Amino acid sequence: MPPITNWRRESRSPTLAYRNTETGAQAVLHRAPDSYRYKWRGLILVDGYPVWSRGYETKDATSFRDELRERPAPDLNCPECPNDDVPVGEKATDGAKVQRW
Repeated sequence: MPPITNWRRESRSPTLAYRNTETGAQAVLHRAPDSYRYKWRGLILVDGYPVWSRGYETKDATSFRDELRERPAPDLNCPECPNDDVPVGEKATDGAKVQRW
């Protein structure tokens, strides 16, 4: 099987983890809690936030690697463009109110 472009494996057991060499994003295939519909969950994290996830019935590493192979590198936020330009509750330039979580 050909290697996954721009993804380097960090661990294999009990979770399968990859790191994107260009952006630093992390991809993980891990055992989901018993309350979840699928027993395994694959996800891509950017700065600790999930940008993609999918459930699997089994620890299907081949499907997970194929998904990483097909997906483009995840976009990261631009460090020169902070989101602190508009205070909470104030209006943005387009008139929409900004809500912080």
